Amino acid sequence: MREYRAYIVGMIDNHRFVRVKEFLSDYPDDAAALNAAKQLTNKHDAEVWDCGRLVARLSPDGEVMSPELAPSLVIAAQSCSDEKSILQESS
Repeated sequence: MREYRAYIVGMIDNHRFVRVKEFLSDYPDDAAALNAAKQLTNKHDAEVWDCGRLVARLSPDGEVMSPELAPSLVIAAQSCSDEKSILQESS
């Protein structure tokens, strides 16, 4: 199961990244999560994450940047997958 999160990028309330609490986490795929995140980009960039994987960064002008995974993000994603497996086995 995917765990999407969205963050507003820019200085808001003295924070560089602000998590969007209202953003649902259980979108069926990246495309659905990105489509939902487009409404967050009226003044600032927004990033969409699936666990430790950066899905994409969206800008107010409609540009979508989807970088390759950095080694540190791969480790974070593997760590998240391991935690999910442990939780499923103990259920």
